Amino acid sequence: MGLPNRRCPNCGDTHQGFRPLDDAEKAYVRGQVPRADLGTYRRCAREGCVRVQSYFDWRSGFDLPDSFRPAGD
Repeated sequence: MGLPNRRCPNCGDTHQGFRPLDDAEKAYVRGQVPRADLGTYRRCAREGCVRVQSYFDWRSGFDLPDSFRPAGD
């Protein structure tokens, strides 16, 4: 089974795979959302995308800082 597909506004409003957050991403997101909601947030798995959003509501999302982009993007 693959990653769950969700609407990603950063990727041309197309459906993309979203993966669980890694530890560094969780640390950043913890400062942005209520602690109880942290487990519902996922990151777009498309290369170069820094979108993080709730698994249940694509509107409750935001971009990670550019420091989370892979080098060269």
